[in-house]
Amino acid sequence: MSIDIAVWVPDDEAYAGRNIVEAPPGTSTGTGGERSRYGLWGASAVRRLGASLLPQLADITAENRGNLQVLPGQLDAFQQECVLLAENVEQLSAATGYDTDRILHYLSNMRHAAERAKAVQGGVIIW
Repeated sequence: MSIDIAVWVPDDEAYAGRNIVEAPPGTSTGTGGERSRYGLWGASAVRRLGASLLPQLADITAENRGNLQVLPGQLDAFQQECVLLAENVEQLSAATGYDTDRILHYLSNMRHAAERAKAVQGGVIIW
């Protein structure tokens, strides 16, 4: 099983108050396998760098069901977190065992999704 990122727009009529926006053709939405929830995004190395949003993927609760919903007002912080992790990719790779190119690919997918979300005044969800 894998975890993916999607763009959403607010909608009071939709499930959980959001409508998912279809990704453009050819868009990569992967953010890792289920194992990356704990082994990468929830890793202590990510938390030590100061990330606070992505580590929430490892904090599964009944309320969030293991999803990370980034609200429109949080997109800048989310993008900054992605940049921070990309700038420290060698350290993350050494600490987690994930390939640097793979980490950068996932982070790129996240940053692109955040840009698409900003364009439609929505947010992103990783699930």
